[in-house]
Amino acid sequence: MGTNSGYRPTSTIARERLTRLEHPALLYGTVEEFLSCLVPFVSGGIDNGEPVFVAVGADHLAALRDEVGEGAAGVTWADTREWHPDPATRLRAFHELVRDELAGGATRLRLVGEPVWPADAPELVLEWKRYESVLNAVLGPFPVSLVCTYDTSRLDPSITADARRTHPRVREGAERVSPQFEAPEQLLGQWVAELPPPPADAAAFQGSVDLHAAREFLNGEALAAGLKPARARDLCLAATEVLTNALVHGGGGAGLRAWPLEGTFFCQIDDAGRGLTDPLAGYLPPSPAVDSGRGLWLARQLVDLLQIVPAPGGTTVRLRMAR
Repeated sequence: MGTNSGYRPTSTIARERLTRLEHPALLYGTVEEFLSCLVPFVSGGIDNGEPVFVAVGADHLAALRDEVGEGAAGVTWADTREWHPDPATRLRAFHELVRDELAGGATRLRLVGEPVWPADAPELVLEWKRYESVLNAVLGPFPVSLVCTYDTSRLDPSITADARRTHPRVREGAERVSPQFEAPEQLLGQWVAELPPPPADAAAFQGSVDLHAAREFLNGEALAAGLKPARARDLCLAATEVLTNALVHGGGGAGLRAWPLEGTFFCQIDDAGRGLTDPLAGYLPPSPAVDSGRGLWLARQLVDLLQIVPAPGGTTVRLRMAR
């Protein structure tokens, strides 16, 4: 009798599910649908002795806490608009949370997260979509169940449609595999920002790029544009990391421009190197055993938004900080 190489006993599948990421999207239109999924999810974690962390909107957060009741003493609750409301810092926070809980003896975690979808800021909406995709790579090796929530009654249909591309499974009534799911390496390569050109009067750093002189130039421009000193320092540190990367990998030269626009300060670094080939550059937490990758990771943490646009003639990196 032949063997079926595709067969895996139910117990084997169950064991695999306990040791890897489960990352479904919950698409709901009413608070009742929200609660019908998340009350048993949170309660099940409490019953199993698993750490539970929930970051959703304040109104739904209160409703969920009320339904879970007294047994929720061991659950950590957060308002999604207050707990790391930027994609890069939230990605780091989730990674650190998982790492610390597992180091403390947890065998599996249950997480709930709602992205902070901004109004009238398509570049930030795109970054949150990229974040949702990157979670599959950052948390993929860990025993975590992470439910990402999408309120279809208020979100743009394009956001909920892309949830099917960033999550392996989708719950919309019943939970099922998402046939539209794409791996982050593929999806981020498609979701590249289209950057408007810098204004004609943008300040440009003159001469060969010396890191100290470049920082002095950028700090002066940022302060003159109204950034607070601490914000200007963070921007300069992030730009230094990007410039260093450009000088090492970008053919030895880089262009630096800066300008304010509508309450935001921008910095752009262009190089003429071979370009970044890894769409996950700067998103994956650096490994202690590997020296490379730390600069872009750090830069993403320090600014409000870092966008990388590869091109055949080099790479453009744009950083932005709100005043």
